[in-house]
Amino acid sequence: MRIEIRQLLQRGAHINIIGDSLAAGAGSSGSWKTDKVILCDGEENFMRRIAPNSWWGSFETYLKDKFPGCTLENNGCGGASSGQLRNGIEQLFCEDRDDIIFLFFGANDRKRENGMQELRDNLSWMIRFFREKGKEMVVFTPTPSTVMNEAYVNRLYHMEDVANIIIDVAEKEGVLLADNYNYIMEYLLFSGKKIDEILFGCDCSNDGCHPADAAQLLIYRNLLKTLGLSPKIDGAVWR
Repeated sequence: MRIEIRQLLQRGAHINIIGDSLAAGAGSSGSWKTDKVILCDGEENFMRRIAPNSWWGSFETYLKDKFPGCTLENNGCGGASSGQLRNGIEQLFCEDRDDIIFLFFGANDRKRENGMQELRDNLSWMIRFFREKGKEMVVFTPTPSTVMNEAYVNRLYHMEDVANIIIDVAEKEGVLLADNYNYIMEYLLFSGKKIDEILFGCDCSNDGCHPADAAQLLIYRNLLKTLGLSPKIDGAVWR
């Protein structure tokens, strides 16, 4: 799976990111929502977000440096559930253009009464949908939230529940998994830092759910690791 994706990158692939606000890079500094509608479900319009300091902004910079023939489009829909993304898949996907699909959603399903079963069903359906189209995929788990954020009354499930479902589906369906949840939990364990230290940051949303720049960098780094790509050393910071 990794080698097939790297071969596509070398040939100049178009990457389509489909997901929620975590996919869109909400929480990073300098991000903003445009007036471009990328999904309309009849009740709500979901707008494109620009996020240069997000995980995907860093990945796009990496692509321009290492794989200049590649292009990236972010169709992260802030607030969307897996069901809304599944129902609107024809608005988010172009079969003739998209080569690699990143699926990064699930956090909003924890607020739904039957959210984890819906997430399992919808993610499985989407993986099979894109497999039938001959597309390579990467599935992402969400980042952890703070203890305070997880305590909100509408959190019927928690981020670890979301991550467990996504890991299970990815393994059963045999697709590449970028496990952000456990990557960041391990980082916290070995660095001795608290989750609040990397989810809060200057000019960021600081809501305990959407990652600030430090956590965005970890998502980006985990993506490179997942794809088998090596980061560039730039002074004291890897990129």
